[in-house]
Parts: sequence; C-alpha cells; structure tokens
Amino acid sequence: MLLISFGEAQCQQKSKGVKDSLIWVKLTCEKGIEDAKKDFKKGIYKCSSYGLVADSNPALTNYINEYRLKKYGIITDNGGCVTNDYKECYLNLMIKLVEEKFGSDIFIKSKKEAEKLYSEKK
Repeated sequence: MLLISFGEAQCQQKSKGVKDSLIWVKLTCEKGIEDAKKDFKKGIYKCSSYGLVADSNPALTNYINEYRLKKYGIITDNGGCVTNDYKECYLNLMIKLVEEKFGSDIFIKSKKEAEKLYSEKK
C-alpha cells in the first residue's frame, strides 16, 4: 500500500499588542517591485532564477555565483521551481536595476570572467 500525504504550510506572525491577531503579507507584483527597490537601495542585488536546473558542471556554476557575489555583490542562485507574481516582478525590476548599474552585459561578462579564472586554476 502506498500512502501519499500532501500538507499545507502557512506563515503567520502574531501582532504585538493585539490579542489573537495575525499579520498577512500579500505577495503581489506591486510588493515585489517595492521590495526590489528597497533591496537595491541597500545594496542587495538578488537575482534568482526559477525552474528546473540541468547543470552539467555544478562546481563551475558555484564558482560563477561566488565570483559575482564577491566582485559585484550580485547574488545569483536558483529560487526553486515555483514562482509567482511577487517573484517575477521583483526579479524583472532587480535585473533592470543591476544592468543599469553594472552594464547590460553584466551577467555574460561576469560569467566569462569567472570561467576564465576557473580554467586557470585547473
């Protein structure tokens, strides 16, 4: 017999001072845009990709991600398979802002820089 169970998790935060109240944050496109602007002003450049990753060289990918973070402060990682309006709007604006700051070719340029350094280390 095969038993499959699906659960649901919800994040809740109790509000101080108000008994039995909860604060819910809607993860809308507008909230994603607002958060991207705030993060960018703080120097947090988070550019996550979404979807299934088929990576032929995980060590190189990790090296590229670490290189971008150390040299440019850009966080590149995979945010998983599931996306929503919040994540898409956040990412679209963050990429635009990062490209305005570092150049429209920053992701290709930094990948090539990291690949060159990685191959020299071998």
